[in-house]
Amino acid sequence: MTSRLRLSVLVAVGALLVTACGGGASPSPTAAPPESAAPATVEPTAPPAADICTAPPKAPAGTTLTFASYGGAYQEAQRKGWLEPYAALTGVTFQESEDSSNATIKAQVEAGQVTWDIVDVGNDFGLDANAALLEPLDYSKIHKDEILDGFAGTYRVADITYGVVLAYNTEKMGGQVPQGWADFFDTTKYPGKRGMWDYSAGGIFEFALLADGVAPADLYPLDLDRATRKLDTIKDDLVFWTSGAESQDLIGKGEVTMTMIWNGRGYSAKHIDNKPVEIQWNQQIVTADYLVVPKGTPNKDLAMDFIAWATCKENNAAPSDYIPYGPTNKLATANPDKVAELSVTNADANSAYFNDAWIVENAQLLEDTYQEWRTK
Repeated sequence: MTSRLRLSVLVAVGALLVTACGGGASPSPTAAPPESAAPATVEPTAPPAADICTAPPKAPAGTTLTFASYGGAYQEAQRKGWLEPYAALTGVTFQESEDSSNATIKAQVEAGQVTWDIVDVGNDFGLDANAALLEPLDYSKIHKDEILDGFAGTYRVADITYGVVLAYNTEKMGGQVPQGWADFFDTTKYPGKRGMWDYSAGGIFEFALLADGVAPADLYPLDLDRATRKLDTIKDDLVFWTSGAESQDLIGKGEVTMTMIWNGRGYSAKHIDNKPVEIQWNQQIVTADYLVVPKGTPNKDLAMDFIAWATCKENNAAPSDYIPYGPTNKLATANPDKVAELSVTNADANSAYFNDAWIVENAQLLEDTYQEWRTK
């Protein structure tokens, strides 16, 4: 999507925020790059989607569905907002994993031993390149027309929107406030360690380029040589984290002065852990998580029922009662107390967006470049 179109959507977001101030309506995020293929045609099944939203079908006695996500405050919000209410309505028992991983989905499918039924994945998974690993979603149940444009594809549908942001520990700032990623890389003005996700496709290269002066609209294709040169300037000061909980802990305890972090984790560090943590929204990356169904699950139809229910307007915003991640159903209403903390509320012309298709197509290049840089 062009930056001009994104800017026009942001204008619409601003209009929605005026409404939100009075009625708590959630703004709509900018659209992600559209999927390259239309959703697979699936014959309608009973019950109709409208009934799934308010009266999902009872599950056969003894039914267990495995839900995999990322743990911590995020999965707790999904548990309270979706899993527990759905279990009460349908009789389903949820078994949870907090170790969502694209590699694990691949390993399960290729081994013919699929144990995950519904998986929350990041923006770098679920496109056509992953078709061999995923079941086409059942859009006779899922209300695709209500999902934000570009956020529902053949194999994935977005469940929440969030931002990858810069968080800082106020007690380590000497009264100063970092203004963006250039300050993250300035260890002279802002001494201290820096936290970074130990993952090639999570934003590390994008943030290095933003710090080096690349405009958000000009990030892709990523100039990986330029990005790694910039990363070299603070390599000795980087502390790598591998989970959202770890990032929250590092910045809360002041073990790092600043960190890249998912906005919900930054919020939790401040409001749940009561730590001296603030978020700098400037130059955030606005993105989404998606629900997918691994190919070969014996519970495919039941998984589709749950995804349809969780993305309905009546239910999609429920996790926002517990964490500031926005709904993806255009008709859903986020918790008004969280609207000011949503990524899309704080999006502007300086915000960046992952190019999901480019990332998926160049996944091996990203990983090879990252590992070479990390180990040199």
